[in-house]
Amino acid sequence: LGAPAPAIYTSKSGGILEALEDLQEKAETQLEDARSKEVEAKHNFKMLEQSLTDEIKFANKELADAKSEIAEASEKKASAEGDLEVESKELASDTAAKEELDKDCEAKEEDFAAESKSRAEELEAIQKAIEI
Repeated sequence: LGAPAPAIYTSKSGGILEALEDLQEKAETQLEDARSKEVEAKHNFKMLEQSLTDEIKFANKELADAKSEIAEASEKKASAEGDLEVESKELASDTAAKEELDKDCEAKEEDFAAESKSRAEELEAIQKAIEI
């Protein structure tokens, strides 16, 4: 008796192997697509991250510049307020001095007018005395 003839046994797994190979191909294609999408998404994320980092950097610079300008403006304002206070005091002092000078001038004008009138009366009296 012996071994069966090889032609009698035929493999029935050919359809299964083809299905598995198709599944493997589909899986590899899907994996390649997923990897490609992941690389693209990663690239887009890096670009967005860089863009936001740049925006933050420029915003921080603008903020620092604005703070510096505010500090300068505050310093100028304080200086101007100090100058205003000094000038206001000087104006008040000068105004008071002017009022005092005005009073002195009025008093001297009145004294001069009185002296002039008195001299005119004296001259008139002398003139009358000479005539007599």
